[in-house]
Amino acid sequence: MRPEYRRNLGYLLLVALMMLAAGMGLRDPWPADEPRFALIARDMADSGDWLFPRVGGVIYPDKPPLFFWLVAAFYKLTGSLRVAFLLPGVLAGIGTVWLVTDLARRLWDPKTAIWCGATLLAIVQFPLQMKSGQIDGLLCLWTTLGLYGFSRHLLMGPDWRWYAIGGIAAGLGVITKGVGFLPYLLFIPFAYGAVRRWPALRLHRDWRWVMAPVLTLLVVAAWLVPMLMAAGDPAAPELAAYRDNILFHQTITRYADPWGHIKPAWYLFTNAAPWLWLPVTLALPWLIPAWRRDIRSGNTPIMLLGAWILLVLIFFSLSDGKRSLYIFPASPALALIAGFHAKDLLARAGVQRLLVALPLVLGSALVTVAMYALMNPHIAEKWAGDVITLVKTATALIAIGLLIVTVVLLTRRRRVLTGFATALVVFWAGAGLFVAPALDATRSGRGLIQNVETRFGSDFEMGFAGWPEQFVLQWNGSLTHFGYRRFDQQAETFDAVQWLRASADRRLLLPEHWLEPCLDGPGVIEVGRAHRRNWVVASRDDLSEACARGDIQAPEIQVAYHRPTRRILRYAASNE
Repeated sequence: MRPEYRRNLGYLLLVALMMLAAGMGLRDPWPADEPRFALIARDMADSGDWLFPRVGGVIYPDKPPLFFWLVAAFYKLTGSLRVAFLLPGVLAGIGTVWLVTDLARRLWDPKTAIWCGATLLAIVQFPLQMKSGQIDGLLCLWTTLGLYGFSRHLLMGPDWRWYAIGGIAAGLGVITKGVGFLPYLLFIPFAYGAVRRWPALRLHRDWRWVMAPVLTLLVVAAWLVPMLMAAGDPAAPELAAYRDNILFHQTITRYADPWGHIKPAWYLFTNAAPWLWLPVTLALPWLIPAWRRDIRSGNTPIMLLGAWILLVLIFFSLSDGKRSLYIFPASPALALIAGFHAKDLLARAGVQRLLVALPLVLGSALVTVAMYALMNPHIAEKWAGDVITLVKTATALIAIGLLIVTVVLLTRRRRVLTGFATALVVFWAGAGLFVAPALDATRSGRGLIQNVETRFGSDFEMGFAGWPEQFVLQWNGSLTHFGYRRFDQQAETFDAVQWLRASADRRLLLPEHWLEPCLDGPGVIEVGRAHRRNWVVASRDDLSEACARGDIQAPEIQVAYHRPTRRILRYAASNE
C-alpha cells in the first residue's frame, strides 16, 4: 500500500468520522424505530435476557437480535445509551467506507479507490442511515463485507478464504435482518457471465464451493438453535409465538403477503432511489453512456456489480410491501460503479455546475425554511413543540445554510470539489451538533415525560395507554401498560379504565383523543404535545358516570413493567 494512498485514505476516513459521529451522545433515540431498539437493548443489558427481545416487557418478534446485542454491549461498555444506540451505525459506516475503497483499490487502482469512497460518502442515503440508531446501517456493513469477500473470490481469485468470510458475513447479516443473504445474489450474474465468457469469470468444480453456505448456516445456527431450544418450553407459550413469528410471519409472510408499506412495483425506482441516491442519480446522463462503454469493453467488475444492484432493486420490488431504506444495502456497490468514472465526470463542465448548484440549493432551502418558521410560529410549533425549540432549531438551520452558501460561493470557480465536500461536512456535522440537540426534548419525548414526572412525582401508580416506545424509554420508574401494538383502541382503553377505577392513587397517561367516552372530568390535566398528539393525565375522578358504574373487571391485558436490574421483567395477564 503506497504512502500516498494511506494518507488519502486516512483523510477520507477522518471526513467519514466527522460526518457520521458528529452529535453522538447529544441526543436521545427518536421515533420511529430508535426508541424501540434502544429500549430493547437497554433492557437486555440490564436484565440479562439476551435471547428474546422485549419492548416494555412484551416479546418483540420483528427482528433477529444481533443489532440489539451490539447496542446492549456498547451500553454496558460505555454506560451511556445515548452513545451506545448510535455507535453501531458510526462504526458500520467507517467500516463500509474502508471496504469500498479497498475493493476498488484491488479491482482498479488507488486513485479510483479514493474516488469510490468519496462517492459513497456523498450519496445522501449513506450518512442519513449511518447516523441513525437503526438496524440497516449494520446490515449494510455485513452485506458489503459479503460482497467484498465474494468479489475477491470471483473477480480476483480464486480466494477461498475471502469466499468463506463472505459466507460468514451473510450469516451475520441474516441474524441482523432477514435479508442478510443479499450478497448471494451476486452468483446469478456470475453464473450468467461465466457461461457467456465474460473476462476473468470461470466456472469450475471444487468441493470448497459449499463452504460459504455452510458457514452462513452455522452463524445463523449459533443464534437459532439456543432460541429454538428455549422456545420449546411448554410453560412459556409466548416464546413459541416468538419463534413462529420471526421464522415465518416476519420473513416469508412479510415478503409474500405484506400488511404494511404497500407501494406500486416501480416505487423503489421512481420514488426512493432518485433522491436517496443523490447526487449519483443527477449524474446519470453522463454515467449511463459510460456504463454502456464498460459493457461493450467487457469491464467485468462494473457488469457484475451493476447487475447485483439491479437484482437487489428487483428483489424488493417484487414484494408489495416496500420502504425506501430497503435499497440501502446497494448503495456501496453504486458508489463503486459510479466512483470508477468520478474523475472523468468531474472534468465535465455540466457535472461541475451540478456540484455547485446542489449545495447552493440546499443552503438556500435551509435558510428559507427556517425564516418561514420564524415568521409563522403558529404553524411551526406543531413540528417543533414550543417557541424556544423553534427558535433554537431555526437559528441553527440559518447558520448552517449561510455557511454552506458562503463556502460554495468562495470555491465555485477553481475548487468546486473542495466546496462540495466542505458543504457536505458542514451539513451533516451541523445537523448532529446543533439541530438534533435543539429538537431532542421534543422528538425524543423527554420533555413531556419530565413534565409528567415533575407534576406527579412517585406518589402515584402510573399507567400508559396508547404509548409510544420513547415514553417507556424515558420513564424512570415502574409503570403499567395494556399491551404493545394492540391495534385495538377500544379494548386497550377499556382495560386502562378498569385498571384506573381500582385505586384513587393511580394516574393514566393517554392521548387526548382517547378520552372519549369514559374520561371527561374537569380534572384531566394536559401535559404536552409530542409526536403529533396532545397528551393528558387522568385520574379515577375523571371517569364519566357511565364508565364509573358497575363491577370492576380485571383487565384482559395488563403488563407491569419495571426497568430491569437483573431479570425482574414480568408479564401478567388475567387470562393466564
